[in-house]
Amino acid sequence: MDGALHNEEQLPSLFLYLLNIFSKTIINQFINECGAQPKAADPLGVIAAQVFSNENYLWRGKTLIDILMAKFRVACPVVFGYRGSEKTEQGRTRLGWRKDGAGWAPEQQHTDRMKGLAVGYAAISLRDFSKSRNTNPWPPSKYWTSLARIVNTTPAEMSNTQCVVLRAMIETYEERFLQFYGSAAVAALRSALIDFPKKAPAKTPSTAGLEVLAQMLKRDIGLEL
Repeated sequence: MDGALHNEEQLPSLFLYLLNIFSKTIINQFINECGAQPKAADPLGVIAAQVFSNENYLWRGKTLIDILMAKFRVACPVVFGYRGSEKTEQGRTRLGWRKDGAGWAPEQQHTDRMKGLAVGYAAISLRDFSKSRNTNPWPPSKYWTSLARIVNTTPAEMSNTQCVVLRAMIETYEERFLQFYGSAAVAALRSALIDFPKKAPAKTPSTAGLEVLAQMLKRDIGLEL
């Protein structure tokens, strides 16, 4: 830190390279494991939060988690507010739909990928640092912002990808979200699971999935939205 004040300190390029590889691995693990097994995301979220909050891995007192989030922005743009039509090439690109050879990846593959990334995003951003001396590198406010960006989409811009991501962000982590935000979280969940699917131009399996999740929360934890 003393060297940083005089612009003397430099970060080793090898260290940046290692963080880059670590970030790629985290993203790939979310994609390959967590779409089918959402609970597998939590230990990955713990590891990511530990590494990027470790005081030995900070740069001039600040986290380098932007390296990870830059890759998240490419892989799952929806959590950063990107919107697009799944009926156009440009729209699919904006939504993070990957190419599979000459054409687009199958819809189920895209859906599984988005599920894994969305639950992974929740696993990173909904971590409790109240008992840690380190600063949360990607605090719950980031989760709230991502949720709001999706829910505030106009009906004309809504997509199935958004609905898939929204459900995966919430399911498995709804109780932790409630612990952080209390009654405000209840209002946010009502907006996401009740109001958002209602304003969709047409009912799809993805919008129905949000409504089903609201029913499951009522049945499983007694949450009345």
